Amino acid sequence: MSISSIEDLSNEVFYEIFEYLDACEIYYAFSNLNYRFQQLINSSLLLLKLKLDDSQSEEIFINNYQQILHLNKGQIFSIHLWSSENTNQIISIFTIDSSFNCLESLVFYTIESNVLISLLPTLTCLPRLFSLTIETWS
Repeated sequence: MSISSIEDLSNEVFYEIFEYLDACEIYYAFSNLNYRFQQLINSSLLLLKLKLDDSQSEEIFINNYQQILHLNKGQIFSIHLWSSENTNQIISIFTIDSSFNCLESLVFYTIESNVLISLLPTLTCLPRLFSLTIETWS
């Protein structure tokens, strides 16, 4: 069988490609492209990685991740959070609770101690969390 179009690739190939992308990149590139891609990105088989930093403009960042977090909590398996002047706003976007039932890894980079202390008690409700990496600064 000859593949003449990207749409001829199997779902498994797309899931492999998606493993290299952040959730925002996946949604930006494939959301509402067509019915098949919409089904792929909404499938419970797709596990998402979030890299929460504010290297984008604040408005784009907040809107993109807020939408992804609200719609896909059960698909997120990894969150990387870089501290910035907007860390409190970033953290206020999502509440860590048991609806993150696939979350296995949390990484906090240069997070302030007071922010970390407020987050730690919420982590006990995560049934699959097995990796927690913390880099702090005073």
